[in-house]
Amino acid sequence: MSSHLTTFGRVVVLACACAFGTIAPVAAQSPSSSDLQALRFYLNQGNDPAISAELRRLQSQFPDWTPPSDVSQLLDGDGPASIDRIYRLIDADDFTAARALIDETDREYPDWAPPSDLLDLLTLSEGQVEFSAAVAAGQMNAAIGIVRGIPALLSCERVNNAWELADIHLSQGNTVQALGIYRSVIGACPDRAILVATLEKADAVASLDELAALSDLAQDQHDDMAGLVRQTEDRLRAGRQAPARGRNSDQVIELEGGPDGQTAQQAPPARPSPPAETPPAATPAPAAAAPSAPSQPSTAPAASQNAVERAAQRGAWAECLALSANTSNVTVMFQRGWCAYNAERTMEAISAFQFVAQRSSSATVRRDAAYGWMLSLLKLNMTEQAAQLAASADLTREQRIEVESQILDQRGVRAYENRDYARAIAFFEAHENLTGYMRRDLGLLRGYALLNQGRQAQARDIFMTLHRQLSTRETRNALRALE
Repeated sequence: MSSHLTTFGRVVVLACACAFGTIAPVAAQSPSSSDLQALRFYLNQGNDPAISAELRRLQSQFPDWTPPSDVSQLLDGDGPASIDRIYRLIDADDFTAARALIDETDREYPDWAPPSDLLDLLTLSEGQVEFSAAVAAGQMNAAIGIVRGIPALLSCERVNNAWELADIHLSQGNTVQALGIYRSVIGACPDRAILVATLEKADAVASLDELAALSDLAQDQHDDMAGLVRQTEDRLRAGRQAPARGRNSDQVIELEGGPDGQTAQQAPPARPSPPAETPPAATPAPAAAAPSAPSQPSTAPAASQNAVERAAQRGAWAECLALSANTSNVTVMFQRGWCAYNAERTMEAISAFQFVAQRSSSATVRRDAAYGWMLSLLKLNMTEQAAQLAASADLTREQRIEVESQILDQRGVRAYENRDYARAIAFFEAHENLTGYMRRDLGLLRGYALLNQGRQAQARDIFMTLHRQLSTRETRNALRALE
């Protein structure tokens, strides 16, 4: 059973500070056999995260108790054998049978009492099923009543429940309430994937000012992820043909000439991540809006250069390419590279970026052209060529994270397809360490790779985490694969 079923993140949306309250003081100085039942269940399953969480709970409740160095010794207990069956019934959503077995065990063992975490888990699991049914039926009042009674249903680990409440509000035309839920999620949940997904959901209904306010809130509340949030907002704004937005703290003095005689240029935005979840297969990175072209000494007519840039800013890729054909001007060629990249004319993008990277007199422009060159190679799944280029490139931190994360992504997917599951897992873990979060599509592949290695408990942890965050056909299929 996954550890997230017994520990909960901060509650969002409702004005509630805790899930179940604190543990009451007890007279006993060491846990009884009944107190150890949940731990024994997790030991039998080999669920290491749940074992660690349960040990912390027991040591908090019994501060004078020290578990043995070999916790497997705790399996030798004399508690009711039916405990394992009760947990399995809860896991199978057979709550009536679970309650009946609890009552039966209670009668058979008069000195036994069901562990509090078992009863909490039963209540939470039952509430989740009822909540999902209310949401499916569009019963807003019933759904709200359920989460008010069980605040842990709105923990960050079950963020999909909050998103579903927002969806019901939107289906009833109540955008204000939906945006209020998104604000609560952003304010409470520090997870990178949750922040990005919530901004993407809000983008469908928020004005640019409302989107900016959500982005500012995310940056203020989670300053360690401000760069990721800014990139996400800029990408969403680009999708609306709106320019990137700067905050007051980001304003800089723009000089007419830089240290190498060039006008300060706007670096191209980092490419967005692939979609939140796809079936187990490699997915190319989606297009992004073209950046403003950097200034370079130009021999082309000014009107032509300006026309190319205006076309790029409108997202008129075909027009941009037509206007920039047969040019040898470095500035125009740089802009042409991004237009070709976004128009899916990737070989032309490679040619343009390579030209600029080898001929520009500006180190910054050469760097950004090399970045576009690597992204274009990766779009064609030319992973090793991109990796070789990245090894000697002087990229910004954001550019390097984007390039190297795509390299790890592609290498991991390729290893998975070649059934080299150990290497696939290593690449996916490296991707998570680099980016700071587990992307859903790669998380699913990582779970399947673990499953193919016979590491069922670890695969289950990943599948259950993804399923609790957002229940989809893919996560349901993954859980069925465990049976």
